[in-house]
Amino acid sequence: MGEDLLVVRTSVLKLQSFLQSGRAVMDELTLTEDAPARTQQIMAGAAKQFDQLSSGAPAVVKDLVRKVVQRVVVHADRIEVEVGKQKLRATLTADPHTSSACAATHQLEQGSSDVISLDIEARVKRCGGEMRLVFPPNHPGPTQAPASSLLKALARGRQWYEWIVAGEVSGRRSIAQRLGLNERHVGRVLECAFLAPDIVEAILDGRQPPDLTFKKLTHGLPLSWIEQRKQLGFPSLHSRQ
Repeated sequence: MGEDLLVVRTSVLKLQSFLQSGRAVMDELTLTEDAPARTQQIMAGAAKQFDQLSSGAPAVVKDLVRKVVQRVVVHADRIEVEVGKQKLRATLTADPHTSSACAATHQLEQGSSDVISLDIEARVKRCGGEMRLVFPPNHPGPTQAPASSLLKALARGRQWYEWIVAGEVSGRRSIAQRLGLNERHVGRVLECAFLAPDIVEAILDGRQPPDLTFKKLTHGLPLSWIEQRKQLGFPSLHSRQ
């Protein structure tokens, strides 16, 4: 189930990237016989759909995936997302009665089937009980998708520390009682509020080491930023200069 959800989320991100590219939308979804107004409608629809997906609303994401994604194939080194051209074109123009003749014309023009194949160079890997998406080293984006467990630890650690500074709670025991959590767990997560800024930035960008798990992040975290980098597997500032 975790793998399926991760693949779906990644597929949606790839679809967003496609919708953001005006050239890709023009090449794949417009026809030679389209009037200028229809072409503009498709382009505007792509921009609108991109904005809606960016909102992250589950209903919007689920509806678009159901309408246009025909199949998702997970290979050893990549994920292939197959999107129906006719279905996506109809969705962007808000026209459920897109002509089959137009779709057939498009297929003849492009010499291909009614499918847009979007490839994601990545592999799914289980790490510390959760699924991660790992990208190749030369990938232009992050080396892997941001890990939800790590992001949650950063957010909670910072929030709980702010509670203490603001005087809302007296310490980790008070936080544990307030949230109904184990005091030891609260203490470990609270240490994430003192992570080196470059480590926080790397985790937010999905550039953390592939083997960095929630357990490793919150186990005996040293206060020294230099020691944090060594223990968690991040390069030192000197090595990046």
